[in-house]
Amino acid sequence: MSFKYNFTVTEILEKMGYKKSRDNILNDQQKGIVLPAVLNDFLSFAINTSLFSTSDVWVQTRSLIGFLYDDIEENIEDEKEYWGKDNRAAEDSKYYQFYKLPKEQWKGIVPNYLLIGSDFAAGVIEFGVCITDLDKNDPPVYMNHENDSICEWKLYTNSLSEFLMLVFCDVLSCEMYDTAMDTLEKNGWDAGILSEDELNVYEIDFDSMDKHPSFYDGNALLGCAYDEDNHILLVVKFDENSGEILNCIAYSKECDEE
Repeated sequence: MSFKYNFTVTEILEKMGYKKSRDNILNDQQKGIVLPAVLNDFLSFAINTSLFSTSDVWVQTRSLIGFLYDDIEENIEDEKEYWGKDNRAAEDSKYYQFYKLPKEQWKGIVPNYLLIGSDFAAGVIEFGVCITDLDKNDPPVYMNHENDSICEWKLYTNSLSEFLMLVFCDVLSCEMYDTAMDTLEKNGWDAGILSEDELNVYEIDFDSMDKHPSFYDGNALLGCAYDEDNHILLVVKFDENSGEILNCIAYSKECDEE
């Protein structure tokens, strides 16, 4: 068997048999948005599958993709009628500081971000790409937690490719949802958890495997390996501190089932 350990999500989706969509990724209301190349390529494959329907990147819900400033404007419209009646409501609102300034000056409070996803489980974290990075093919991804200041966007991954692979690994690990197993089984894949002896049969080079921190398990790292010839996809979960293998899920498909 010949496993590969370093690939992008788009590359692996294509090898798994997914085709690039001819449909528009964004709707008419999103015409002014130019997506970074890596995100655009990913979505052109991902919109053809429900694999990412419970993931932290907006695929089926890509109509939500938009700019932070537009989101702020919508919240101002929703809240401003209360501010005139209740000074405390104005003081407590994180949007009031923007309401007092012309939009051209908002960048003095926080840069604008292209919002691309949120944590599916709770929806308390948003992920975005800074508007000053949108001319890059593979820009960094930042995050903002609802309990933090709206101005406090923290670097999450150094690239979109890294963010999307992290999302992909979390989906495949089925840590929170069985979406990957359900979706891939409907498409002719078998899925199951491997024992240590079963995993050893594959002779995986774990040192060559790119490992990504799990969003849903703060003490775990996730890595993938793919054997294109035999259509076998492995996702391995490691203990972040010891490096011990915690579990492995194998997805496989008969080679003649394209």
